[in-house]
Amino acid sequence: MKSAGARISTLTAAGILGLGVGATPALGQTPTLNLSAPSSTAAVGQTIIIQASGSNEQEPIVDFSSYLTVVAIPTSVLSACPADYSSGKQVALSSGAQGGEVLDEFHSEEEDAAGNFSMPVAYTPGTPGRFLICGYSDDAATTTLARASLALNVEGGSGPGPAAEPVSVTRPRVRRSGKKLVCQRGSWSNNPSRYSYRWFVNGNRKRGASGRKLGVTRKLRGRKVQCRVTAYNAAGATTALSRPLRIR
Repeated sequence: MKSAGARISTLTAAGILGLGVGATPALGQTPTLNLSAPSSTAAVGQTIIIQASGSNEQEPIVDFSSYLTVVAIPTSVLSACPADYSSGKQVALSSGAQGGEVLDEFHSEEEDAAGNFSMPVAYTPGTPGRFLICGYSDDAATTTLARASLALNVEGGSGPGPAAEPVSVTRPRVRRSGKKLVCQRGSWSNNPSRYSYRWFVNGNRKRGASGRKLGVTRKLRGRKVQCRVTAYNAAGATTALSRPLRIR
């Protein structure tokens, strides 16, 4: 098998495309997504960093946001990635007993001036076997913009079990969506099993604010808001704090 880092095909509705992150997309170009890894083989309990990269069409008038969702699906369940991110997520969650899981969900793709992006996704497999890593670029609503797949063999171990407490790979981020603030948890290694959220205003904890979303009120205007994410697994818990977002 070729090394996964050597070349990963990019799948879109238009067919199979190959695009490096350094390429410059033209206005209106079809969005693309690539997945790559340092090796086609991983080990149970060891973190492997999968790189997601690609480009999104340029919209000079419309403020367009896109997001990344990445899931792991056992090949014993499916031999190819589902066509859309919603189906991919459902299959990953329903195959949890065989090692399926959601690695990253609705993670904002921060493009450069040319519309290109590159971001790491941590994967700490807990079950040996052969897996499809399915990536989706989406609008966090209903549309899958582009998708990509990567095959990994996971070796060793006798079953799930984190080697260490969670580690923050990319820090959380506060994103505004209409009249709500959304805490994007970032990416984590060592297979967290759950997350909790806390909100801070001008460095002080906001009492009673413990959900993933926070309503925007007049009192928040002009103030800096942060969210803190705590990730848990059997080995322990770790927290990570977002950069402050000033509310206008």
